[in-house]
Amino acid sequence: MAIAAARAAKDAGVLLEAGTNEVEILVFHVGRERCGVNVAKVREVRTVEAVTRLPQYPESVQGAIRIRESVVPLVDLRRYLWGDAPPTEAFGQESDLLLEYNNRMVAFRVQEIERIFRVSWKDLIPLPECPGLDAPVTGVLLLEGGIVAILDFESIGAELGVNGDVRGSLAQPATQATSRAACPLVYADDSQLIRKMVGEALTQAGYANLHGFSDGLEAWEYLAGLAENTAADQIAQKVGAVVSDIEMPRMDGFSLTRRIRDNPVLKNLPVILFSSLISKDNEKKGVQVGATAQISKPKWEDLAATLTEVLGEIVG
Repeated sequence: MAIAAARAAKDAGVLLEAGTNEVEILVFHVGRERCGVNVAKVREVRTVEAVTRLPQYPESVQGAIRIRESVVPLVDLRRYLWGDAPPTEAFGQESDLLLEYNNRMVAFRVQEIERIFRVSWKDLIPLPECPGLDAPVTGVLLLEGGIVAILDFESIGAELGVNGDVRGSLAQPATQATSRAACPLVYADDSQLIRKMVGEALTQAGYANLHGFSDGLEAWEYLAGLAENTAADQIAQKVGAVVSDIEMPRMDGFSLTRRIRDNPVLKNLPVILFSSLISKDNEKKGVQVGATAQISKPKWEDLAATLTEVLGEIVG
């Protein structure tokens, strides 16, 4: 199985280096369409198992399956994405894709596991943000002559209620509101839903000078522009800290952090990696590129405390 080969490679020490802007994508089929997911989210690919139906869940949540000592919700991706499509038997052998993110495991039923591709994040083309366009896709890849849609599993899980409570508040005492409102923050996340949540949470915390971006490259271009016209000892007046997702099109959070650390004006800027993929391996990568802190989504309280700590007296 493709995942087993990937795990074996990791065990042998063949890990993607931090800050290279590379990622491994597992390509699979949902119906006849090719879709993809970051291998870092994948725990295993399993044969289809018996499902226990759960009440009060959407139709696309088939129920729950038992995986060793855990009970995991199972989402039928075909039904979620396309509703009452033709029978799945027409599309080949089904598998259950077990993913882990936001410190939870969720299984997704798919058709036909293809293989793993190693690509650069810069090759992932973001979807344009247009009114009415809210597909759960963070971007598309052109692989072997075809299009692969990279699915936004965080948004899918949040919409279906299988991620747990991912919404939160960073609200703080009113005495801190004035200093927080003046502190400029940059945040980046490729998921429209999660980016909106981060912005709302920061606003609730009293931060009013916010600059949100849909990927690391957008955030970097903004920061680099500030650095060109600002002295190092004055940069905190333009940006107090950066909150960044890890997996994003064009430039990931590790590469963004490395560029910040390599820039003489920005190098001391606090960078908080706020991601659903904070694992032991990724924590090591975050340390390698110089991240100030790494927090697993959706730990909003930890994000609030870390921002207060790294910003010090500015928001005290």
